[in-house]
Amino acid sequence: MILSGQVKMKKNNKDVWDALHNPQILEKAIPGCKSLLLKEDGTYDVEMKLGIASVKGDYKGNVKLEDIEAPVHYQLIAEGSGKPGFVKAKMDCYITAIDEEKCEVKWECDAEVGGMIAGVGSRVMSGVAKFIAGNFFKDVEKQITLQKA
Repeated sequence: MILSGQVKMKKNNKDVWDALHNPQILEKAIPGCKSLLLKEDGTYDVEMKLGIASVKGDYKGNVKLEDIEAPVHYQLIAEGSGKPGFVKAKMDCYITAIDEEKCEVKWECDAEVGGMIAGVGSRVMSGVAKFIAGNFFKDVEKQITLQKA
C-alpha cells in the first residue's frame, strides 16, 4: 500500500529536523506510543497501542533510519507486530525550507500489512494513516514550541 502526504509547518527546517530525530519529542508526538527507546546501534525499539476501525491492539517493533541527508531527507524502515497483525513500512521524508521560519514536510511510504488489520481495507487504512500523520506533525510542532519556551 502506497501512502503519501505533506504538511506545512510553522517551524524552520532545522528545528523540524532536530525534532524528528529527538527520541523524547518523538515519544510524545507519535500517536499511541507507549515507549520509544534509542539503542546504541541507532535503531529504536517502539511499543504502541493503535486502533484502526474495529481492530485495536498493542504492537512492538523497531525502526531504523537510513540514507540520512541532514537536514533535508531520511528514510525510515519500520517493522512491528502484535495480536492484530503486522506492519512493515519504508518511508522517505523530505524537509524543504519555505523561508527562515517555515518549512514543508513531504512523506512517501510503502507499507505492507497482514493479519486482521489487512482486513480493514486500503481505503480506510489510507484515511487513518493520513489522520495519524496529521496529528503527529501537529504534535511535533507543539513539542518544538514547548522545548523553545
